Amino acid sequence: MIARRSTAAAMVAATALFLGGLAQPAVAQPVQSAAGGSGGSLSVFAWNVDLATAAVDTLESEKAAQRTPVVESVVRQRNADVVVLDELFNHSSTEDITAKLSDLYPYRTPVVGQACSGGGWNGISGNCSNSPFVINGGTMILSKYPITAQYAHVFTNSTSGTWDYNANKGAALVQVDKNGSKTWVVGTHLQADQSNTSTDTTQATRLAQLGEIRDWVDGIVGASAPVLIGGDLNVEYFNGQTRGDYANAQAAVGGVLGTPASDPSQTLTTIDCKVSAWCQYMAGVESFPTDYADDVDYIGYLDAPGRPTPTALPNVALDFDPQSGWTSGQTDTNAPSDHYPVEATFQLG
Repeated sequence: MIARRSTAAAMVAATALFLGGLAQPAVAQPVQSAAGGSGGSLSVFAWNVDLATAAVDTLESEKAAQRTPVVESVVRQRNADVVVLDELFNHSSTEDITAKLSDLYPYRTPVVGQACSGGGWNGISGNCSNSPFVINGGTMILSKYPITAQYAHVFTNSTSGTWDYNANKGAALVQVDKNGSKTWVVGTHLQADQSNTSTDTTQATRLAQLGEIRDWVDGIVGASAPVLIGGDLNVEYFNGQTRGDYANAQAAVGGVLGTPASDPSQTLTTIDCKVSAWCQYMAGVESFPTDYADDVDYIGYLDAPGRPTPTALPNVALDFDPQSGWTSGQTDTNAPSDHYPVEATFQLG
């Protein structure tokens, strides 16, 4: 894969117009390096909230101001211990979410890739760009419990010619101290597919990014405590079966990944344009099929020699919040994103 950031001037100018926005100051949280075992349980909620930059929101009529309060309501209702949010590119929405949910989630990271040094992180690694034509990575972690260490990594691997090439996408790694039990959590958003690029190419980039996460986490955490992971991996559980995408993703990250597909009682997928009115709208904007459906959002854990792991991979539930009176076969007009959130509760040693 080619490292990003050296696009032609015309592409950079177009990206600046389409994706640009004012920089958001990072919110620094008190951090300290700490190690230790873990126990009890920890619930993780992961959601791609589809909140584009102010420029994109205006150009594509994406209604961030109307959708953001619904996002907040869903997150609050689910009440998970740790929340991973992706596609927080809209600074006004990010500020509103962190403010409105601060009573429930007083601990949070900055958005990955908003700052390339300092910014409240214990460390930032990878290929972070300060260019005004590169937007942030859109990933942030919220926690009910103290975040005692937080690190950011911006992917070195990114597919040239895609919009992702012009974003500091990567991962956040936090250590959460829940009542004295310490667990690490990774939140991430991997390379997306794009109609002008081979899926084999973008999937190869995703696998390389998962390898980056594995090596980065191993270097920081070692075998000190469990490591959970959640986010929009863009790995197609169903459509990628002939390519072995799911198995290859688990092998690349060195872990176990769960998604609602593993539970046959769950009939919807994390992207389900057949059901979601907002997904149908975004399909028209971004030129993917209006009946597209697949599981691309995952929650799981990473393994390493000697590292404690959860007792088992829990059921990964899809959180579906339809309008009152919805029944199967109708269109869901209430979902504020083109993804549905996923959630799992881990039992830790």
